[in-house]
Amino acid sequence: MPELSVVLRPAGQVVYVIKDDVAQQRIVKTGIYQDGRIQILEGLQAGETIAVDGAAFLTDQAQVQIKSEIKAQTKPEHKAQP
Repeated sequence: MPELSVVLRPAGQVVYVIKDDVAQQRIVKTGIYQDGRIQILEGLQAGETIAVDGAAFLTDQAQVQIKSEIKAQTKPEHKAQP
């Protein structure tokens, strides 16, 4: 996901999940940063809509209006077998 979508708050690293035009703060665990993108290891479910542009200005339960949606390109993660 775009690195801009992850915001540092007193609670830790968060993203804002948008549901019913309301921003819901979600604490996440991040992984690898590369080329302006960041891996989310915990805290999100597949298919959730997150704020990217302006995420740093949001607060929990803020009313929002979605101007455009971009579908995330996700790749399944493969775990090494011992």
